[in-house]
Amino acid sequence: MSRRSTPQSKTDDLAFPVRLKIAVPDYGLGHEGDRIEIWLRENLGAGNFARASATMIGGSAHAIYFLEPADALRFREAFPHVALADGTRSPAYTSPARRAGR
Repeated sequence: MSRRSTPQSKTDDLAFPVRLKIAVPDYGLGHEGDRIEIWLRENLGAGNFARASATMIGGSAHAIYFLEPADALRFREAFPHVALADGTRSPAYTSPARRAGR
């Protein structure tokens, strides 16, 4: 029986305490993905973040993992135009806790 290693994205999801999911447009992140990578490396440094593809209700997403909530906030301040992967706004999302009118 062959043994398979755990995907890095799963390890990162278990290891990093903060995850921010951003929506990926149908045409992809393009150059914005490059700008995000550069910002992460210059502002946080290798080993202090991780990135992986992700899913969301109704589309594709990109997960960015951080060590501190403050780092995720700094990222949002640097990229306020990047949409969060908010699947709660999808008509396909259901939850007993769903707010009325949303």
